Amino acid sequence: MTVPKHLVVVGGGPAGLSAATRASQLEMAVTVVDEYGKMGGQYFRGRQNSTVAGSPRRFLLESPGVEIFSHGIVVDAPAHGVLSVWKQGGGVQSLTYDALVLATGACDRTVALPGWTLPGVLTAGGASTLAKAYGVAPGQRVLVAGSGPFLLAVADDLSTKGCDVQVVEATPLGTSVGGLPMIARDVAITRQTIGYLWRLGLRRVRRRYASIVTAIHGNERVEAATIHRVDQAWQPIAGSETTIEVDAVCLGFGFVPQLELAQALKCTIGYWEETSDFYVKTDEQMRTSQENVCAAGEVTGVGGMRVAAVEGRLAGLTSAYDMGLVAKLDYDAEVRQLSRQLVRARRLGDWVRHAYRPRAGLWTLADSQTMLCRCEDVTMQSAEEALACNPATPYALKTATRAGFGLCQGRVCSSYMIEWLRAQHGYRVPEEERPWRVRPPIRPVPAEEWLTDEA
Repeated sequence: MTVPKHLVVVGGGPAGLSAATRASQLEMAVTVVDEYGKMGGQYFRGRQNSTVAGSPRRFLLESPGVEIFSHGIVVDAPAHGVLSVWKQGGGVQSLTYDALVLATGACDRTVALPGWTLPGVLTAGGASTLAKAYGVAPGQRVLVAGSGPFLLAVADDLSTKGCDVQVVEATPLGTSVGGLPMIARDVAITRQTIGYLWRLGLRRVRRRYASIVTAIHGNERVEAATIHRVDQAWQPIAGSETTIEVDAVCLGFGFVPQLELAQALKCTIGYWEETSDFYVKTDEQMRTSQENVCAAGEVTGVGGMRVAAVEGRLAGLTSAYDMGLVAKLDYDAEVRQLSRQLVRARRLGDWVRHAYRPRAGLWTLADSQTMLCRCEDVTMQSAEEALACNPATPYALKTATRAGFGLCQGRVCSSYMIEWLRAQHGYRVPEEERPWRVRPPIRPVPAEEWLTDEA
């Protein structure tokens, strides 16, 4: 009896579910590892009835034989073909694979500015999750600030919960207007955008453009926020400030791929300097630099749900082909079909990533007492003092100040730290790696369970 080839997919978002579906259709045994109890990732929270490609409902209909490892967190890759996965109440266990698809998604880009560690300050993604998954609003008077179309979605989620919402967008209104021809090519996105704008207008949600939050104020929690108008480089314009009273601030300056597992596996990492984005490098069929390891979705570059779903399907197909389960003629034909879909899907994602990319002014907002690393209480002043006698590199700064040594291991502060060093101190990002070391456990787990497993 032939034992099926085992594919492990890490991540239960659109990319991961699409990869699992296609691979299972091609006779692979598939396990999906996801840290949450519900599949679908950030996009499908609150959209559990959707049946589009990459949705949980469609996945369940098309992939009944796939094993779901929910509430599972990959904490190590101790050997080729082996992952260590922690599950609450179950400890750390080994999961072996013949092929692996990394679909670990992305998280909010964190930006250090005065007051960002106050209670009542959330990431835009976190606020959206609270509203959609749990029906919880972060406050009554909420400021949604940052850059990109996701701000509209978050404002819509919060205003639906009865919040008095204001939106502050760093890019000028002309940027959004300039993207209308691109948006108009996609009927579903056009309807979604019109829906957001119509509902926000109906609820009288104020939107400011070419503006940025420069400081958040409060004693025990958020009480107010200062907003400046900005120039094209997002540098605050002197004399343009205004301060408004708010209960909560939701910051959303785009997303950064979650690369820790890819780094642990020693996959080659790329960097787009113009958009300040690290990503897992793949070939056109989604293979990484490591044998039998593919990557798909936001981890290969933030592009949106549709891109993720197509990339996931391609990764699942490629995994099956590399295991000898698909004839070359059939594989090549399907690759051509999916590649055409990707070209169309990536147009909008590429435009959004470039149009709403971080500008130089974003890395200048912090003052001397702003926290750079909140886990280790490292201020910008401490960082500057350390750089006076150390090289301007992430490793040197981390060693001198302990920034990034805390519980989150730099997942919150490292992206900002790298860009701040690049913009303010001339640091050059090395080729084909992310200058931030990853060590097990990749994610925090209870020490007694990790140590027991290691013993």
